[in-house]
Amino acid sequence: MYAKFCVNRETAVNFTRLFVNRRAYAIQAERALPNGSVPYYPARDWKTREPKLLDDGVVRMHLNGDITISLYAINPETQRSKWVAIDADFDGALEALFQLQWELKQDGVDAALEQSRRGGHLWIFGAEPLLASECRIYVYNLALRLGVPVKGGGLKEGIEVFPRQDRLEDRELGNAIRAPLGVHRKTNRRYWFYEAEPSPEAQLAYLDRLTKLTEAELRTFTEGMSLPEAYRPVAPVPYNPPALSSRFPEFRILDYVRTTRKDGRNWWARCPSCAQAGRDRTGDNLAIQVKDPRFYKCWAGCSKEEIRAALGQPIRKRAMV
Repeated sequence: MYAKFCVNRETAVNFTRLFVNRRAYAIQAERALPNGSVPYYPARDWKTREPKLLDDGVVRMHLNGDITISLYAINPETQRSKWVAIDADFDGALEALFQLQWELKQDGVDAALEQSRRGGHLWIFGAEPLLASECRIYVYNLALRLGVPVKGGGLKEGIEVFPRQDRLEDRELGNAIRAPLGVHRKTNRRYWFYEAEPSPEAQLAYLDRLTKLTEAELRTFTEGMSLPEAYRPVAPVPYNPPALSSRFPEFRILDYVRTTRKDGRNWWARCPSCAQAGRDRTGDNLAIQVKDPRFYKCWAGCSKEEIRAALGQPIRKRAMV
């Protein structure tokens, strides 16, 4: 069982100064789904459906252990991030993170290693918010030079770098990562940074002492570099459905649901099957692929057949021949 705390407002302010680059956030469910996952949902007002904004009260609840939040790296107004987080959860993950931490130190960059459920997170903090694109160029090139595997580019296992995008459009969220010093609801454990005592105040004091990466230093480190080609974002190809007879028009999920948000890969909407069962209060259990909306998935476990039936559009059975 995890320790409970009662942090003061100053501690929450210190956490915000280090980690919060935008006021959007997600909150982890308190209980696991039938498939064992404990997902995060964008924080929204249940009545108005408007996004909730992260404030000191939410941060205190996270640090105390009452809730668990995740944070988005990029502020779309500036395309900058306060930090880079390198997530590793594969065989040999800690060795890879120690290697990266050592090499960063040779550049004069302090990086803090945080425990995680299956590996670790390595955090680099900016002296000021840094361009996400330049952060990614630096870390990707460093990892590949050291032979550290990077997920994507043909590899299924390797480090993942947050921010995950170079830039975001207005109102896009991007990808979130579990905020440090809180409780992971799947294990009911806190995962601390290795070099400090296990309390929010001691951990934040340690992080404050770290040397922060400046924009001038980052520009020097990345001069003449670009993001490796294998990891550059692929331009989305618009989906053009095939011509079908008017008797059997193609089913389009987007004709039947109202989307609530969009990230880099998916539209999100209320799952019709969940709604029919009185679930999905946050209205975003259903993910619909942006580049090809024929592909959709309910993260609460509803099958495609259940979703279609809830819409009154059951999947046609193919005639036996």
